[in-house]
Amino acid sequence: MKKITDNTFWGKLTLILNVLLLVFFILSMIFLMRFDKTNKAVVYERAAYDKTYENFIMAQHPLKQDSAEVAYYQYKLDTLKQKTAATRDEKKTLADAIEVTKNTLSEKQKTMDTHLEELAKNEAQYAPAKAHWDEINAANDKTKSSFIVICTITLLVFLAKIFVFAHYNYKNSKNLHAIADWMKVGMPSWLAYVSWIIPLYNLFKPLSFFKEIWEETDYVLEDKGVVTYTSEQKDNMVDNSGLHMAIWWILLLCSTWLMSFILYKTFFTVGPLFLKASHGFIAIIAIIILLLCIVEEAYLILSYNKKNKMLVDNADKF
Repeated sequence: MKKITDNTFWGKLTLILNVLLLVFFILSMIFLMRFDKTNKAVVYERAAYDKTYENFIMAQHPLKQDSAEVAYYQYKLDTLKQKTAATRDEKKTLADAIEVTKNTLSEKQKTMDTHLEELAKNEAQYAPAKAHWDEINAANDKTKSSFIVICTITLLVFLAKIFVFAHYNYKNSKNLHAIADWMKVGMPSWLAYVSWIIPLYNLFKPLSFFKEIWEETDYVLEDKGVVTYTSEQKDNMVDNSGLHMAIWWILLLCSTWLMSFILYKTFFTVGPLFLKASHGFIAIIAIIILLLCIVEEAYLILSYNKKNKMLVDNADKF
């Protein structure tokens, strides 16, 4: 009698992780919509804030020159006042120079006062704009952090689910290798893990691996007489497993692509994700696709668990 293991636990654990995945994915969509709302506020108000900030900075620029000129003419005036003239002509020239410098200093001081008034007005406009800008950015950072935390948990649950499902297929493949000699020339059991890792290869290989396990299990059960069919039953039998696997795999690829698309648009493109589209609609579509994928996967796992149970219960026939 060949050693056959009961692997239904790993199938059930996959189903539990799928439920957790759905819960955290729904939460991530909710937090994404909150983040997108605050992100929209940042994007929409950036131009107005930048304009106010630019005006405030531009209002400061003339003051540097004003201050330098006032200081220069004040120093010049102080220097002229310290000079002494020996003759009447020198006194007149010095007095004229002092008068011109005073007038120039007065003009420069008036110009600086005007620029200070303009700066005060711009500062009065900039201060509340800056406070509001800091407020919406703080809110945006908070919602973004919350989304990243939930998104990270969702990703970890997804990776854990993939690993457990791969282990489930690995254990089932080991069963077939133990009871069917021809499986030794087929796909090795460790491919259950590797098929999910290699880029492009993982677009089809996990499906074909699971499909081979399913078909070979059906063949073994029938070949050993565990499951018997009459000729009439065979003629009327309709096997929809291939259709369910195809639907499951397409939904899985779509949900994975959609999650990747949302993350890319959220963090690697300019502006919020849903400037033109309804974020609620996209989130609902993503949740529905993932839900249908999980339902199909649950059907496949529960169906195969029955096959695995038949193998275990009839281990003496192998």
